[in-house]
Amino acid sequence: MRIMQSVMTIAASFMLLATSASTAPLKQDQIIRLPVRQADIEGVEACIRSPSDDCRKCRESNQSNLSLMNYTLLHEALHAGGIKAEVDPVISPNSERSRKMIASGMADIKTDWAFNISGNDDFLKTDPLLRAGEIEKGLYAPRGFMEGKADNALPDIHTLRAVGIRNWRLDWQGLESLPLASLTNAATVKQMFSIINAGRADFTLLEFSSRPDMGREVDGIWLYPIPGIKVSLPETQHFMVSRKLKDADKVIEALNRGIKTLRDNGFIRLCLMNNGVIHPEVEDWHTLNATAETADRDHSTVSSQ
Repeated sequence: MRIMQSVMTIAASFMLLATSASTAPLKQDQIIRLPVRQADIEGVEACIRSPSDDCRKCRESNQSNLSLMNYTLLHEALHAGGIKAEVDPVISPNSERSRKMIASGMADIKTDWAFNISGNDDFLKTDPLLRAGEIEKGLYAPRGFMEGKADNALPDIHTLRAVGIRNWRLDWQGLESLPLASLTNAATVKQMFSIINAGRADFTLLEFSSRPDMGREVDGIWLYPIPGIKVSLPETQHFMVSRKLKDADKVIEALNRGIKTLRDNGFIRLCLMNNGVIHPEVEDWHTLNATAETADRDHSTVSSQ
């Protein structure tokens, strides 16, 4: 009888250990590797080293560094979801390479569009971080592009020549949906700016800058949004999580909790506004590709956390 009781006690102990292991919280010293474009990594690392946490909390306006915004959103979503992990930026030349790094386990998490994650066994996908239509872009052209036009006049889209990057799927689809005079493919952002500067195209699509003039600059070439018009990107963005990441399923659960918290308290909207992705000055501008699905906008209160 005593032997049977001992066996049952040992079995119960193993069951308790197994249950505890399956529900145990993730290690708090975990390091999450985030691929970051080489052009942006200096700004991200400078923010991480800064004695002030303003840039890490999206309190600074005029940041206009989307890699830094993605770093902040990932870091805060992890913490809000209960994982006190460190986010380590690793250099990546472009988005396609970043996806390969996630798939191979050379990096762990990045933000990406739903169509780049769904149906791929190498990735797990969180709930939407950014909603469909939440990201808006301006038609960026040289300063004074509309000079000589009547106030509040909109350009004739049929006469405009655009340049974009074909691999930027949503941007390219948005440009193809417009009745343009021409559409040129560029290999890089630098080349896009150079083509416009040389007069071989009139505009490209860019996220709005949080600068007062909303200007964006590459290699000394400045472009500014054509007033009164914009496009929205009708797709959701998510955190793409590598299946090779330890406890990936638990990380997904934590990130989903964190995303909900950051959405509810206005932190996501704060980051979008301070990086120009949502710009109050363009709220009433005409959306060239507006649909019923992209008409809804998040007007939640902005947090100052």
